[in-house]
Amino acid sequence: MKDFLISELQDNIPNLRELHALLTEIQKTGNAISQSELARIGSEAAAAASRYGKTTAEYLKAAQEAASAGYGNAADIAELSLAAQNAGNITAELANQYINATDKAYQLGGSVSRLTQILDGTQAIGSRNAIGMADLAEGMSLAGEYAASLGLGADETAASLSAIISATGQNGSEAAESLKAILSLIQQVTDEGQGIDGAGLARYANSCRALGVALEETHNGITSLRDPMDVLRNLSEAYASLTPGDTRGADLLASVGSAQGAEALAALLGDYGTYEKMLQDYAGGTGTLAAQAEISANSWEGALNRLSNTWVETMDKLAVSGAATSAINSLDGILSAVNRLIDGLGPLGTAGLGAGLLASFKNVGRDKTYSLFWS
Repeated sequence: MKDFLISELQDNIPNLRELHALLTEIQKTGNAISQSELARIGSEAAAAASRYGKTTAEYLKAAQEAASAGYGNAADIAELSLAAQNAGNITAELANQYINATDKAYQLGGSVSRLTQILDGTQAIGSRNAIGMADLAEGMSLAGEYAASLGLGADETAASLSAIISATGQNGSEAAESLKAILSLIQQVTDEGQGIDGAGLARYANSCRALGVALEETHNGITSLRDPMDVLRNLSEAYASLTPGDTRGADLLASVGSAQGAEALAALLGDYGTYEKMLQDYAGGTGTLAAQAEISANSWEGALNRLSNTWVETMDKLAVSGAATSAINSLDGILSAVNRLIDGLGPLGTAGLGAGLLASFKNVGRDKTYSLFWS
């Protein structure tokens, strides 16, 4: 037993060093993390990681990223990141990027409940329409802030990107570029990066007018740009009514200025019903993230990670403040005493030892410990 404990402690030293180093890095982030939050991260690390079938190190790395991003509730953000990783089978880097970008785009102030609502809806669209969450998360990360600045909700952005990805096969980055270009044209915003200048905006506006769709509206004598999704809905209706040989549809697509953007616009206008169906999927997505994450957490790999977390936690508590030495020495002394007693008593005298041994074992390793897994 003594040799086993020593061997396990030695084998786990690299793991323990990594975990303590991560916690130290979290502590260095400054005022974003309170001492109580730091204590919570340390004490709940193994249990939180195990809930998602992840390792303790993966949880602490997520907490470190959250703390570095300025979240005071880093423990909760870290769990949300693990859930997103599990549910969408995406990398930690992409999950953190998606959470941070979404929080910033919609000014959520780190609200885990509101972030969960958005991730639920997005996950529901992806899982119900065979769209990879890696593409959708990337698209939301890149286009979310711009779309939000033009008045689109997270549901509209997710559904638009999903409709584009589903119909065109564009990846997340391409779909984000396409959507941003379409929105810029509708809102008459020049974009050098997209190659959209004043002349291009005029061509697009004229093409829309030719289809009977205005980009502006006037109320009480005040003229303003219309809601982008209302414009797209009207354009889809006009687009669907075109007869063969009518060039107005082709003119509209050509006015986008790029083949990729034209392909995306054709997808939205040609099947606007898909976009509306995805909006409904988003609205009915409550609980999707947790349900999908649980499937991964209960996998074979998840079960092994939970077992590893429990053992590393045990080794950590033994390793600090001399508790390991005390426990090993005490156990070694007890076993030596037992061996001497057995040798002296012979086979008939061993039966009564049980109660005394139990009492002795209760006092093993009673030293006060301070470890990563604070209690």
